[in-house]
Amino acid sequence: MEKVLTRSNPEESGLDSQLTQNENSLSQRVLRSIKAILSKPGDIYKLFFLFTKKLNRLYSISQSSLIVHSKQDGKLKVIAMKGENGARKGLALTLPEKDSLLYKVFADGRFYIQNHPKNFSGNFIEEKILKNDTAQSFAILPISQNGTRNGLICLSSPKQDAFATFENGPMNEILEDFSLNLIKRMPPTNI
Repeated sequence: MEKVLTRSNPEESGLDSQLTQNENSLSQRVLRSIKAILSKPGDIYKLFFLFTKKLNRLYSISQSSLIVHSKQDGKLKVIAMKGENGARKGLALTLPEKDSLLYKVFADGRFYIQNHPKNFSGNFIEEKILKNDTAQSFAILPISQNGTRNGLICLSSPKQDAFATFENGPMNEILEDFSLNLIKRMPPTNI
């Protein structure tokens, strides 16, 4: 599986070090607030939209999608989206498996991050879900709990390298908590 990360390591000066400390402080506050969201009551849609709103403070998110793995037919289905045209919930858009990047990432179970997404390696529908005209980077984040994969969170950003810190940070723990809440709060319909 291809993973494209293009991040340079600038030399740290005193100012760079101070900026890094300020960013880390902001990151820790935002991540604590994300964990607090997971304990609030509400349906999965409210949880997802609050979750991505908080992430937006760190990652400048322009588009997001919540995709679940259907226990009924084994397919991936988009159930919520947020982008430049507003938020949509209660969807059940079944994703095609042919030429699918999302099914590959779901099966692999690891984060997929791509910067400068000019050459997209998925199908047409996935490209519309993951990218908009301003996308400079996107991330596909598998959500699982105790080894059981439950879906994906897809995020796009107009900033290059926006998600480069995901793999080295506390995102795995947060996504595990999100997955547990996903199972508890899934709508009773047959998705």
